[in-house]
Amino acid sequence: MNTETLFKKGSRDGMHFHSRKRSKKGLAGFVLALFGIAIFLALCIVSAVTKGTAGQVVGIIGLLVMADCGVAFVLSLQGIKERDVYTKLPLAGLILSGVMFVLLFCLYVLGL
Repeated sequence: MNTETLFKKGSRDGMHFHSRKRSKKGLAGFVLALFGIAIFLALCIVSAVTKGTAGQVVGIIGLLVMADCGVAFVLSLQGIKERDVYTKLPLAGLILSGVMFVLLFCLYVLGL
């Protein structure tokens, strides 16, 4: 196998490997992390509009968002561990979902 079949030189003088692919689990984890952030921001707006009296439904949805971030974290971690994949999206999903999970867990413990 020669070097031309393993990689090619791109237009930006970087190496692009032919055998690498996008991780489906990593992409799913990233999308779930973005979904969790969007729902969390919507819940914050609802809570601010109702001046903190949004009720139990908002709290239950917040717990579901925390579970969503946990699933996104696991999927992103599995996406990073796959062989020969690009790791930018799974890493971004891992960071976003991890930070959101810790934030939501702290909110749950404090009872805000």
